[in-house]
Amino acid sequence: MSRNTILMVVLDLVLGIVLSLYIANTGTVPAADNAATYTDGTYTASAKGCLSDVAVTVTITGGKVTGVNIDASGETPALGGKAAESLAVSLQEAGGTAGVDAVSGSTMTSDAIFTAMDDCLAQAAQ
Repeated sequence: MSRNTILMVVLDLVLGIVLSLYIANTGTVPAADNAATYTDGTYTASAKGCLSDVAVTVTITGGKVTGVNIDASGETPALGGKAAESLAVSLQEAGGTAGVDAVSGSTMTSDAIFTAMDDCLAQAAQ
């Protein structure tokens, strides 16, 4: 191995240890300290899916996303309906659309859900 490679491995190891100690001592991941906070309330928005408008209702409590309800009843149950179920859980856990992937086979419904979710969060940020 080259000297630069060894140096990078050692640096990665040191940074990993420092991050682990930080998380252990504070109980938070550094990015969580900078996470957006929102105004508490319930926000609703909709966007055009494959066959119908898809409505998303987001509940904010304590400045964080605590509930996501998706009404995709006008979409195909086996595709859009399944996407709505899956994405509701993923979006609530993520607290937004960042890092959440569209459901394969339900791209249009997924995109509508993401658009409506972002609209809800924009409302809550005002």
